[in-house]
Amino acid sequence: MWGGRIALNSAMLFSCGFIINFVFGGITGVALAQVPFDIHVHDTYFVVAHFHYIVYGGTVFVIFASIYHWYPKVTGRLLNEDLGRLHFLLTFVGFNLCFAPQHWLGLNGMPRRVAEYDPQFELINQLSSVGALLMAISTLPFLLNVVMSAFNGAPAGDNPWNALTPEWLTSSPPPVENWKGEAPLVKEPYGYGTPAGELPLAATSGSELWKLGNSDQRS
Repeated sequence: MWGGRIALNSAMLFSCGFIINFVFGGITGVALAQVPFDIHVHDTYFVVAHFHYIVYGGTVFVIFASIYHWYPKVTGRLLNEDLGRLHFLLTFVGFNLCFAPQHWLGLNGMPRRVAEYDPQFELINQLSSVGALLMAISTLPFLLNVVMSAFNGAPAGDNPWNALTPEWLTSSPPPVENWKGEAPLVKEPYGYGTPAGELPLAATSGSELWKLGNSDQRS
């Protein structure tokens, strides 16, 4: 994203959330790879927290980002950004409130797969439960957004993101054969953010355009 033209829409927010969560999950994974440390936290809530930072923080956040990005291509309508940002806020806060405290629980010896726990862990477990409730609530604005936008969403146009890749250079939703003839290419493969109406199509083939773009990068 460095040096690009970043628009903090819902898809980008979920993508950034994925990076934060996945990096944190990766760091705790490196910690678990150390045998002395793993002996201490094995089968504790530290492992539960690490697992969910990878599986939920590193997968579900990307799925949501993809839905917000591709919904216009599939339906021809945009999802509501206010509801999308609310969805992200509730999901991100709820997820981290649910699973971040579980690292502390594991470090202090709370085992997983045990129905009852020591009273000293009660407050942290309550915080984790509040986070889980926020994640559950976060699905409501998302589902509302998907259903309402399908009928009353703002028209997306063919290329709402001013993207340069071929799938956004056809109509939304696309026709059966996607394009008439070969897929169109643009003359400026690194001109991200250029308004869709100002994207000049290239007459060169895909391989020639690739060489041109790479020579520009090297220079």
